[in-house]
Amino acid sequence: ALRKGGRKHVFPLAQFVDGRPAAGIRELLAVIANPRLAWFWLTRPSPDLDGRTPLEMLKHDRVHEVMLAARDFSPTSNPNGSRV
Repeated sequence: ALRKGGRKHVFPLAQFVDGRPAAGIRELLAVIANPRLAWFWLTRPSPDLDGRTPLEMLKHDRVHEVMLAARDFSPTSNPNGSRV
């Protein structure tokens, strides 16, 4: 969810598949904790994913590849993939 205004939250529809969040969304938010930064990253083509968007990859069940790219992107992950 993204905060819109003081108290209202919005849920971008593009993250849903058949009414549920795409596989890997929860795990991604554990790596990129800021929801706005995570959404920005999810919706931009990534050189780590051959120019595809991470969201597109998640919708095709490519969670492992997206998580590796997210760890490379996230300033709060260390090289072994755990949070610092």
